[in-house]
Amino acid sequence: MSSQFSSVEDFLRKAREAKTSQRREVEEMITGHFDDPHLIAVPPKLGELFQELTEKYGDEALRQIALFALGKWFSIHTTVVEDLVEQENTHAALSTTMDATRISQCVSIIECVGSFSGGDDWREMVRVLAIDAVNDSYEPDKDGRLHRKEKD
Repeated sequence: MSSQFSSVEDFLRKAREAKTSQRREVEEMITGHFDDPHLIAVPPKLGELFQELTEKYGDEALRQIALFALGKWFSIHTTVVEDLVEQENTHAALSTTMDATRISQCVSIIECVGSFSGGDDWREMVRVLAIDAVNDSYEPDKDGRLHRKEKD
């Protein structure tokens, strides 16, 4: 039985070449999908995390993630508005303020939408995490009163 590869390096080189050729074909095949401005996508691992949280905490997990993400996005917009005002770029500041207002409206709308399940479980999970975080950052003094731990 003869091998079509003269060495391991030859095999790896040919495998890389085949993958490179295949990758170009795949890129050409899916490129149009990514030109759609309405494409909604997240990295697979993030999607898997969302799925796990939804399975564990119901759709309240998605509601909370959406509110958190919108809050972060709103914060970025307001920071940019401040920078634009400092730069005296009024037009861009107003445009960004309008976008921030739209994000704020989305937050208000989502806050009014209830979940089918998981609200109590989600809040309990977050409550436990908050207690643990605060507990880890405080320690009792000699009189038993809590104070913030010294940073190392």
